[in-house]
Amino acid sequence: MRDDGIHSAQSSSFSSESNNNAIPPEAAHLPYHPNHTAYTRGIDVQNINCAGCGEFSVWEFGGYEPYHTVYDHFVGNTDCIHIVMYRADDPPEIQYKQILYWMNFLKGRVTPSEPIGHCGIISRRSKVIVVGSHASSHLFPNKNHDGEYTCSDIEAMLNTVRLRFETHFDIYEKVVLLDSANPSCPGMKALKNYLSKTRSTIISRLLKPLGLLDATVAHMNVLRRQHANFPVITWPHFTSIVRNDLNPLAGDSHCRQIIQQLQLIGEVVYLRNELAELDYVVLNAEWLGTHVIGQLLSAEFLSKCRANGCYSLSNIAPIFPEISEPSDLMHILDTLQLCAPMDSQNDDTVEIPLFILGQPPSDVWNKDKPSYVYGGVRVFPMRGMERSLQSTFPRIQVALRRSMNDFQDPMDADLVQWLNCSKMTSGNKEALIRLHGDSVEIRVRGPADRASSCFYFMEDMMNLVEQTAIEVAPGIGLERHFLSPKQLKDHSPSPASFLPETMMTMQQKESLYVKNTDGEEELFTDVVCFGSRDVARLLTLGIDIGVGELQLTSRCELACLLDPPDAMGRDWSILAVKLNLTDQVPDVDSTGQSLSRTDQLLNEWAIHHPEQATVGRLCEILAELGRVDARDALYRTVPLYLFAPLDDLPSGQDCCADSGVVSSSSSDPRGSSISR
Repeated sequence: MRDDGIHSAQSSSFSSESNNNAIPPEAAHLPYHPNHTAYTRGIDVQNINCAGCGEFSVWEFGGYEPYHTVYDHFVGNTDCIHIVMYRADDPPEIQYKQILYWMNFLKGRVTPSEPIGHCGIISRRSKVIVVGSHASSHLFPNKNHDGEYTCSDIEAMLNTVRLRFETHFDIYEKVVLLDSANPSCPGMKALKNYLSKTRSTIISRLLKPLGLLDATVAHMNVLRRQHANFPVITWPHFTSIVRNDLNPLAGDSHCRQIIQQLQLIGEVVYLRNELAELDYVVLNAEWLGTHVIGQLLSAEFLSKCRANGCYSLSNIAPIFPEISEPSDLMHILDTLQLCAPMDSQNDDTVEIPLFILGQPPSDVWNKDKPSYVYGGVRVFPMRGMERSLQSTFPRIQVALRRSMNDFQDPMDADLVQWLNCSKMTSGNKEALIRLHGDSVEIRVRGPADRASSCFYFMEDMMNLVEQTAIEVAPGIGLERHFLSPKQLKDHSPSPASFLPETMMTMQQKESLYVKNTDGEEELFTDVVCFGSRDVARLLTLGIDIGVGELQLTSRCELACLLDPPDAMGRDWSILAVKLNLTDQVPDVDSTGQSLSRTDQLLNEWAIHHPEQATVGRLCEILAELGRVDARDALYRTVPLYLFAPLDDLPSGQDCCADSGVVSSSSSDPRGSSISR
């Protein structure tokens, strides 16, 4: 393998804190402002030969926030070096915010993998190095013995970051500070040394390149000339080229290995389309990253785009006149999940939510339904991953539009979308989905005699939001914070919520009532089920979920807390005694630090005592151990409930409970009633 990739994330998502004098006048009304006029457009891709380091494919990701919506298609490979850059002359709080944002961004987009190691460390951690630019002797008067700038405050900041993210990333032990006025500064030497060593480490664990790779790379230039105006071919076309022009004996496995290696060296981008089942190979990564994404999502283009977000083929054609078939580009934008057809019967017109700038009207949620039942929830990223859902919301709006196209009865439904807000109606039920701070808020209301139907409608909306968020950022854990139905019905401007810990504690106490953040108690069935006892009977409470069904996020949290030795012995070893697994301790302990002892114990418990191994019982044991921190971590990361699909409803039950929404997502982690 010739090289690996470097993912550089320059600039910051906190562009609102930048100098507004740098904003182009035509972009002044946009919700997001670039830091300066020379910001990176999209993804700048360059293949370079760095003296003393070797060859690299360098992907620089622009910090302008609208671009972040599509970065998940390009970020997440653990066989890359990720460089998180910041300006060393920015105020310390801005530096920390920027670094924290990008670390959370990367954590969300790297799919965690098993097995879980000691203290919750995931398998194959990504390599990360933090680099500060614009350093100078004025800012940093102190140097180490190698001549590199040093600063105790920056060292303390990095230690905080490493402690917070060490389970997911292998982070270099120091921040490298670069003097922008001196390309030969000691910091640059340190950076090159790190790149060289890490490159060798990554290459050593990769599969040996096929002999076919060099011939394919050479042939890529021929393909690019043939497809100069639109450098994209389908996956079947690519495999036929490999067999017809390069090696007739190449099998499907050879072609897959070749495409993975071509991606690593920056020659192509492979785009997977789960819905159409037709994947694409982009022959020129720079064309997609800069010419298409960089232009369409730039501040300059957004300032002139159609404010309703609707574009026909005739609207797209003048933007890219060199592309003879604008529908081909539409397919790529659809594969990137940037757009969705406005009509399932006609895909000539699409909606691009990132272009929507219109604000929702003041009467979007009128106080004219006093007899309706109300329910609501805010879907938050897990604690510590704030600002993780903002860039995901346009993708949620794409999923909403796609669900409308698959609606069981399109004449019975409607969807209107604005900037960071959508409203869907299904019959006489209404749902309002909007970005609210760090969360996605969902509100649903409908007639009291259709309470069960309202439940399914909201459950479908929650699953659509969560599935989309997980597809974009599989490393984000999500929490459901239900809202007070009483205060929603009263149209309170700031309705109280029910924290996941409170909901789980209520279940442990076998109570019917749960207390909200205002200290008021409401019935659990009102909060979750719109008051429907028929629905409540179908729920499996979170405390009754089997330990064997715990998601990776929960297991990593427990391993992180219980694997380290505790001064009072309240760690995995005493947990083994409480779980009656003392006979398994020698085998568990023999694995050393390669595997999490806590995770192994819980797996053994689920196998040997499946009837006892529930979330509720585990939480009781953790509380007895005095490990309330581990119990609360479990409360926050397990589903608050599961429920039976519609097919499992007792005969004679309301068969119209299905909301009719069809999810465009491929996964269904909570067993939703969404139709397939």
